[in-house]
Amino acid sequence: MRSATAAALALLLATGALAWVLSTALVRPPRRMISESARPVLGVVLREAGDEGGVLVVRAVPPASAAGVRAGDRIATIDERSVATPLEVTERLEGLAAGTVVAVGLLRERDGVVEALAVSIAVEVRPLSPFDSGLEYEEVAFVNPRGMTLRGWYVPPPADSPAAAAVAYGHGNGNDRRHWLGVAWEVRRAGLGQLLLDFAGRGESDGETITLGANESADLDAALDFLAARPEIDPRRLALAGRSMGGAAAVLCASRRDDVRALVLDSPFADLGRVTDEIIASYGLPPRVLRPLAFALAARRAGYDPWKLRPLESMRAVEAPVLLFHGDRDDLVPIGHGRDLAAAAGGPVSFVTLEGFGHNTPRERDYAERIAAFLAEHTAASPELP
Repeated sequence: MRSATAAALALLLATGALAWVLSTALVRPPRRMISESARPVLGVVLREAGDEGGVLVVRAVPPASAAGVRAGDRIATIDERSVATPLEVTERLEGLAAGTVVAVGLLRERDGVVEALAVSIAVEVRPLSPFDSGLEYEEVAFVNPRGMTLRGWYVPPPADSPAAAAVAYGHGNGNDRRHWLGVAWEVRRAGLGQLLLDFAGRGESDGETITLGANESADLDAALDFLAARPEIDPRRLALAGRSMGGAAAVLCASRRDDVRALVLDSPFADLGRVTDEIIASYGLPPRVLRPLAFALAARRAGYDPWKLRPLESMRAVEAPVLLFHGDRDDLVPIGHGRDLAAAAGGPVSFVTLEGFGHNTPRERDYAERIAAFLAEHTAASPELP
């Protein structure tokens, strides 16, 4: 009798512990901070050069640009050691102190002839920012409907784009405003302003917990209002973008506003209960037991109702054009969520299957180009805008 009671108690404690861990993943996952992102840099945006050799410089900012590096160059060596990928360049710089001088071997094509050049660059140590992509930006802060201060980066449109369109971006639950940096350059080239915010409870914004889209959708409301108030932004030409949690939040936000002209989504979930069950089951655990306990704890800890978080229902009210990306190897939010959201949309949808991509796989170069082209097309000024 005692052994049976002890076994039952142990099972109860184990179940409670697992439910607490799951609720923590739902409302308080590890938090990334811009202020903790300082790392040694040369001041270059890079991509692989393929058969040409070296690593292609896409953009250069100080200190690289001050040393004479320019877009189109290829970095062949660092301190006389060859490099072939952007990751290898990063690895060569790891641990270097600010002011450390490195010898960079460049390949530069001029009039069809490839020349070998050598430059010396004094490494800088700084947090990641839009500056690293050659973009002007402002550190901004504004208040959400709950009275919490949200912080982010505002990247203005080109100076020759008066009354420009603009997009607000919402990141995933384990990320922050940096999630959009790989896209920001192309979107600015398309003429849009951009607001990259940290949701409440993420990054540098106020708060300690998240709600996987429920309260974050109101953060996006505040972001759109911030953009609409900028004198260089046309409040009739606003768009939303979001990835994972940010995508769910964008759907909820767009479903209740009539000023969102376009919506870009990457791997959003259709139903929180469904995706939570799928994750629990992937570990061989019983969703029927764990999810109700985890949801009850999450509701208490973060003050929201996870049972009601169903972006699929809100998607039916979204009439703006939607560009939706989803990886076919996403084992966190399976691609069926994206397909169901696309099918439920109240307006036109372009669904893009990212073949071979998982939930957090870095996106390829044409990803940013497709987003920029979509936003430019669907936020363009027209006489039909009210």
